[in-house]
Amino acid sequence: MKILISLFSIVLCLSYGKAQWVELDTGMENPPVFNDVYAITSDIVVVVGANGTILKTTDGGETWQQKDSGTTENLRKVQFPIQDIGYVVGDSGIVLKTTDSGETWVNIDTGQSSNFEGLSVVDEDLVVISYYNNLIKSEDGGNSWVNYSMNSFYYNYIQFFNSLIGYSAKESGILAKTIDGGQTWHELSGFVPFYFLNENIGFYHEGGLLKTIDGGDTFEYVGSGISELFSNITAVGENTIWGIFAGFLNGDGSSRGLMKITYSETEPYTEDIWYDDDPGIDMFSIHFAENTGYIVGYKGNPVIWKNGTGINTMSTTDETLKDEIKIYPNPVSNEINIEVEKGNLQDYMVSLTDMAGKQIYSKSFKEKKIKINTSHFQKGIYILSIETKDKKHSQKLIIN
Repeated sequence: MKILISLFSIVLCLSYGKAQWVELDTGMENPPVFNDVYAITSDIVVVVGANGTILKTTDGGETWQQKDSGTTENLRKVQFPIQDIGYVVGDSGIVLKTTDSGETWVNIDTGQSSNFEGLSVVDEDLVVISYYNNLIKSEDGGNSWVNYSMNSFYYNYIQFFNSLIGYSAKESGILAKTIDGGQTWHELSGFVPFYFLNENIGFYHEGGLLKTIDGGDTFEYVGSGISELFSNITAVGENTIWGIFAGFLNGDGSSRGLMKITYSETEPYTEDIWYDDDPGIDMFSIHFAENTGYIVGYKGNPVIWKNGTGINTMSTTDETLKDEIKIYPNPVSNEINIEVEKGNLQDYMVSLTDMAGKQIYSKSFKEKKIKINTSHFQKGIYILSIETKDKKHSQKLIIN
């Protein structure tokens, strides 16, 4: 069962659309686990994963080529500061570098053998890598490295913006900042995961989106919303933020939900949520270029998803019913009306689902005008869905 939720600060509504997050075919019969993805452009994308896997597409995911990494180690992170130059880090101290946009890769010796977790590539020369209670930094494209100890640090998350200013997090999850290149760190008020657009503007999500414009000294709510935490977050400009939920609504630790947050001075704060309770789904990493996004994760097998529309729904062949039906009133107290304005739907199913994903009502209809008694349902927010054989529409319903 798939649930698509759109949380508005004032108006609450949503709809299923044609495929937005679409599964891509890598052409691999037994693909390894994919750990990270980086979109150099909307069409040129590099994915890294287990067994030294590096995949690249130059046509937006239509075809993929496997590149020789020279290793069988687990590759964890990939970043490109410019189109030609990129870096990959992985287990056993693996650092790989490309100077031809990911076609060929060479191994860089850092003198370390730990499993590298975090990566921040500022430009073609400045590279910062984090691992257990340490970070190493190169300012000459990987030719030489300096090691700094970071005791009790959450070493997965790190972002640098120049040789001095960077962000990471303490083991407790509290955001930390350095202004001396990683030698010393001081705690801020934010939490992991975080994402900074530049050295001053950054975000994290906790019961809503919090934003700083002063380098993390203060964070203020942009808008409030769902209380679930993210496992991964990225920003597509200052007014569009995407996040992968951390074990959203399931309790088994897998990330099966996505949120898109939008806001502006003229538009209300909005949280668009896609969630699927299929336990085979787990999402690891998300990255955007030119408003085209890619996700790597798991859906029974390793999967790459793509979104070129900016709309937060998953793959579906359903056509929208939005223009063919009228649903009123909303909010509702005693009775909801559904009218079919165009076409002949024949049999269609009406269902009502609560915000925990439990279906509390389901019935088949043929009539073009129906009324459903809502007085016996508990007050709250629900998802009202209307579905035919090949079409579906869902929207949020408030019962007062």
